[in-house]
Amino acid sequence: MKKLKMIIALTLSVILFAGMAAVSASAEDSGTITVSLRIEAIEECIYYDNAIKIAAGSTVADLMKIINDMEGTPYIAIINGEFGAYVGFIDDLMEFEYGEMSGWNYRVNDIAPSFGISLYTLKEGDCVVYYYGDPFGVGIQCPEADWSGILTDGIIRFSSLDTTYDENWEPTVTENPVAGATVTFRWDTYVTNDRGEIRVEDKTGLSGCRTLQIQRHDEESGVPTVLRFAPDYMIYIPFVDTPQGAWYEDAVRFCVREGYFIGTNLAANLFNPTRSMTIPELFTVLARIAGEDVDVPTTPWYATAFEWTVKNGIIADDETIIGVNVTRERFIHMFYQTIGLVGGHDMELRADITIAKDYSDIAPEYRDAISWAVASGIIDGTDPTQLTISPNKEVNRVTVCKMLYNYYN
Repeated sequence: MKKLKMIIALTLSVILFAGMAAVSASAEDSGTITVSLRIEAIEECIYYDNAIKIAAGSTVADLMKIINDMEGTPYIAIINGEFGAYVGFIDDLMEFEYGEMSGWNYRVNDIAPSFGISLYTLKEGDCVVYYYGDPFGVGIQCPEADWSGILTDGIIRFSSLDTTYDENWEPTVTENPVAGATVTFRWDTYVTNDRGEIRVEDKTGLSGCRTLQIQRHDEESGVPTVLRFAPDYMIYIPFVDTPQGAWYEDAVRFCVREGYFIGTNLAANLFNPTRSMTIPELFTVLARIAGEDVDVPTTPWYATAFEWTVKNGIIADDETIIGVNVTRERFIHMFYQTIGLVGGHDMELRADITIAKDYSDIAPEYRDAISWAVASGIIDGTDPTQLTISPNKEVNRVTVCKMLYNYYN
């Protein structure tokens, strides 16, 4: 059976290949775009890549063929049907295996197109999701999560916007709760009630980025009735002392999501945004940026990060550690050294910092790193009227978050 599927798919691929190649060849002249693709089978996600480079002007069919041709990816059979090309089976999961209307369906940016994948031209940033289901029989809900009440009431609510049609095919969109779905939040599993809600009893340590998954199947057919979130789907729950709308909100969110920072008091959901940072705190952040696993129980707590930092010459092994806060110029120099170790970054960028109002206050050994930081957009000065570095001002937690956010974004 497997061999027969391969022969059928190869034959159909030949029919479509000429048209696909023409699209891709003409698109190369206009550059590339970045899209994402997620493939959800019955029980699990079998493929996910949120940064696929593809020729501008390519179709969803082109995208699926590219993935199919990669080593180690699912086998995808593209069939040329009455309404354009479509996916007949992926690996061993064929259409109609779970009922006469079951099969592989696709959505782009949470919208289900009404035509074949060879007719859908992709744009920059498009999110393509393939899932196995029965949209015409049991239907499928595409959930959204509302966690605005989690810190106060411990509630996460799931709902979907569903479209129904009358006899004249006039659409009606309604918001419906996603009831009876299994939700995995952090390390616990829940089932949504009739209002589409789960209640987290222990509200301590919730702030920060937390993983969230949801799924539900039709009991009779066995096909999914809720489209799962992406494998890396996370929700960001603001710390109680980092209010929404604060100038540093995006920076804190980014650094927490990337794992560079964690809260200072998990039980109370505190981040302590304006607290000055000591050398151990800073080189722990830098070690995380370099991909080191430093969040392991040690005595003292920073021992693993300290060893990495000394080994790579970022600080001296006899340097005083406890209680020493860090200035802007020193942190920038430490970050510059870390990025150089990581590799893959442009370390040759330089800006003229001699025009800075306080240039003479910058220690000579830090001037090169600060020139790089200004050219990289990490800092733009503390005075909007004239470049001002404020090199000897101590950095606090949100200042460091903002510098990292500026650099990586």
